Amino acid sequence: MNDDDEFLPYEEESDEEVQDQATIVEPDATDYEDDEAFLRGQTDLESDAGWETGGDNDAAYSDTDAGFTSGADTDAEGEGEEELFPVGTDPMALLDNMEHNRNTNEEKQLQPYELLARQRRLSRARDPAAAAGPQAGSSDVFGAGADQIWNEDVAEHLGLSSGRGRKRKSKNKHRPSKGKGSRTKPIPEEISRKLGEANLHYANSRHQEAIALLKAVIKEAPNLPAAWHTMGWVHEARGNMQKALDFFMVSAHLSKDSQEWKRIAKLSTEQGHLRQAIYCYKNAINHDKSDLDAKWDKAVLHDTIGEPRKALKAVNQIALVRPGDVEIAKQQARLHHRLGNAAEAKDILQTHLHSHPTAVDLELINILAELYMNAEEWSLAVDNIQYANTQLCGPTGLPIDLQVKAGICCAHLEADSDSQHGMHEAQRYFDQLLELPLADNADLWLTVADELLQLQHAEEALQFYKRVQELPEYNDKELWSKIAECHEALGTEEEMVTMYEAIMQGNAFPAALQHDAAVALTHLHLDAGDTLAAEQVMSLVNELGGAEEPDVFHDTDSQDGQALFHRAGLMLRLGKQDNFLELMLPVIGDSIRQAEQHEEGHADPAGPLDPSIAKALRRRQRGISSKKDLEEAGTVFKGYTTRDRRRAHVKEADEAAEAVLAAGAGTPHGSEVVTASADGTVLTGGLAAAGAGLFKQDTEFSMLVQAGRMLLQLGRLAEAKTLIQSSIRLFAKRWMDKSRRDVLQMVLAEIHIAGQEFGAAYEALKPVCYRWPSSIRVWNTYCRVLAGMGGTKHSAKFLLPMRAKHPSSLPLMLLAAHSLSQTSHTQALGEFFHAYRLNPHEPLTLLCIALAYIQQAMTRKVDDRNRTILQAFAFLQEYAQYREDALESNYNVGRAAHHLGLVHIAAQYYHKCLNSTSSLPSLPANEEGQGLPLHAATLMREAAFNLSLIYRGAGADDLARQVLRQHVTI
Repeated sequence: MNDDDEFLPYEEESDEEVQDQATIVEPDATDYEDDEAFLRGQTDLESDAGWETGGDNDAAYSDTDAGFTSGADTDAEGEGEEELFPVGTDPMALLDNMEHNRNTNEEKQLQPYELLARQRRLSRARDPAAAAGPQAGSSDVFGAGADQIWNEDVAEHLGLSSGRGRKRKSKNKHRPSKGKGSRTKPIPEEISRKLGEANLHYANSRHQEAIALLKAVIKEAPNLPAAWHTMGWVHEARGNMQKALDFFMVSAHLSKDSQEWKRIAKLSTEQGHLRQAIYCYKNAINHDKSDLDAKWDKAVLHDTIGEPRKALKAVNQIALVRPGDVEIAKQQARLHHRLGNAAEAKDILQTHLHSHPTAVDLELINILAELYMNAEEWSLAVDNIQYANTQLCGPTGLPIDLQVKAGICCAHLEADSDSQHGMHEAQRYFDQLLELPLADNADLWLTVADELLQLQHAEEALQFYKRVQELPEYNDKELWSKIAECHEALGTEEEMVTMYEAIMQGNAFPAALQHDAAVALTHLHLDAGDTLAAEQVMSLVNELGGAEEPDVFHDTDSQDGQALFHRAGLMLRLGKQDNFLELMLPVIGDSIRQAEQHEEGHADPAGPLDPSIAKALRRRQRGISSKKDLEEAGTVFKGYTTRDRRRAHVKEADEAAEAVLAAGAGTPHGSEVVTASADGTVLTGGLAAAGAGLFKQDTEFSMLVQAGRMLLQLGRLAEAKTLIQSSIRLFAKRWMDKSRRDVLQMVLAEIHIAGQEFGAAYEALKPVCYRWPSSIRVWNTYCRVLAGMGGTKHSAKFLLPMRAKHPSSLPLMLLAAHSLSQTSHTQALGEFFHAYRLNPHEPLTLLCIALAYIQQAMTRKVDDRNRTILQAFAFLQEYAQYREDALESNYNVGRAAHHLGLVHIAAQYYHKCLNSTSSLPSLPANEEGQGLPLHAATLMREAAFNLSLIYRGAGADDLARQVLRQHVTI
């Protein structure tokens, strides 16, 4: 049976069909579904020892005590009692094993449900009749047998019937059918007496006496479900619910009562064993296919444990049987939405609303409105809410949450000219909210305010925010930022300054909130350009932040740690580099030193681990679990657990890794993290704590990078190099973030470039280039290194393999073309045109193609020099069109013409360069008195000098001196 079969409608056979098939016994589906093979995910028939059979003799109906206590199973259809314990089996030993395995919960040992399944399988294997199986029933698997074919009505009508099998049919004509209504095995008088006494002891709370009698009954008649069931009640009365569930589960397997399965499922749910409850509901459904309540509860549990697809499958099948049920429609919509099928969820609810208008409640309207609002279908949402108001609500009207939704939808429809709804109607809905107590509806107030602020209704949103600010639990920096947005939109920032100052001066707020207010006020002054006021508030921030810096290495998420980083960020904005370094360098240095000390102090003295154990540790660090984590410990039936398919050596390595982790957890610090480095060395605390401390959060890591760059700007290269190299050593471990290590590598390369150490910079950049082949910033830094090393002639061995490995990288195309241009202009042009096809509007690519054509035109092997020069100037004109900097493009075109000897063209473009200052941004006057950017001033001097050379070549020395005096005076 598969999962689909459990929900098929149950069809009972007629009496006539049962008589015709008296000797053909159908195998019960639950006989193998309860088996260990099914629990492990196997449903093949070979996992069972054989099917129970119903023979023609009546030996199985013996009424002797021996026949009962032996556990002989006489119920062919599986509706009677199941044989679980054959003769000679000690059921108490099985219980002891179940309890031992439940308490230890080790993977090597069979779980309790596996012990029961194995016991049932062994019992069937000992039964020769069960092992042989019904021969007639084989037609269900291999098709109709010969007797069935000869006895068909069609064969008899055609005169082909031989009468084979008719005699047997008539012989069994008056035999009563088995299955429902078959007689049950009588209980021996002695066992019945003991059961009665045990029940009497249980009723009088003499639990020990009841347990003793019930154990005796179980030893004599282990397949009697009443004894197991009563034992469960006794343990439940004693408060041992877990052990009671064990006995109830065994009793349910022996009696096969669907109501008993449902009761145990509810008890398992109360105990938190949800997968065990699902297993119980599945067995209840197997015994009663029409039990929709069990199917519903099973679907709800699937949804609870995070299996919405299974839950949806079950709910859909229930919906076929009970159309028009509003709860089923709502559950279908929730499950579809959880699976990301919002459109399907809307269709289900809308179809139910139109098909069954009398079976609709406000919760369905609420869900449907939420779905429409998430899809920004505001008009449909309003229409459904108004329908609910007229059809479902009485004199009290709509609930407040639906009124708020209707108001939000009307506010969004303000800009829709075709809609009849608008802000005037939204205000009527919001007025209903204003009449209700604020403390009970603060979340709705915030929802309305957020929507109004999003719709640019800052004034209306500000009214709601200020009312919510009256509640102390909502008056925090998040609410202040929303109020600040409203004031910024209204142009009333001074009111925000007044509010922050009142918070800082008042005694009603804790120090943490006062610090947040001071930080926000400082940023507000900086945004307004009032640096003096920001510095004054900054002094208050330092006072509120405290004199002692926190231990950032272990406590980055504390209030003191966050206050420290806020102060550092403000110092950066104020341009106080020395104060920033004075604040952050001691903290960062202490953090790195502590990490290095932990690395040295917590290394495994025994040396590196076995490689397989180290690999298992790293697998756990990456979040790969070796077993399912959804199993509930301490349950008899854990539900759908999968077989442990790990190989023996992998399982041993995982167990050894567990031992290493347990040893790490037992250290004096208790919470230290155990990890394994790339060489197999065990590390606890140190490096793992660094990953969870200074270098984990974005803010903290950015402070580290800012400190390194600031030391570089101030010329303190030795300190910067020591800081960054120490940090890189921590990030060199496999469990650290490689992208952040690459950022530090880039900073280190810039430090080496500043110190003229181009070889070290080249080695620092190579691994970064391998991981970021399309990063413009990485390749720009690489080009700076190559310029310092003397060009690209030594980089071909590195660039060309990279170019082949990453064929779509534009920077690699350009660099490879530059490298090839030293040997072959044709190959270089080929690479440049690859880049041109990838991005035809990139100015740099167009300039490079033009220069390559000019270089090719200057060689002796060019076929058509004039055509090549024309092509070069065509790409130069296109480059000037897409390049936004007119000064640069005019200079490059003029310089190209000057290089080719076209001085009349070059002079025109040089004059354009000297006259293009009006298009440049105005800056404060520099030392030379010119308010121009540095690159612009440099290009203008270059253009003036080149123009003077042209004038001197033409004999116009006076013009040359005039140009130099005007533009190149130093």
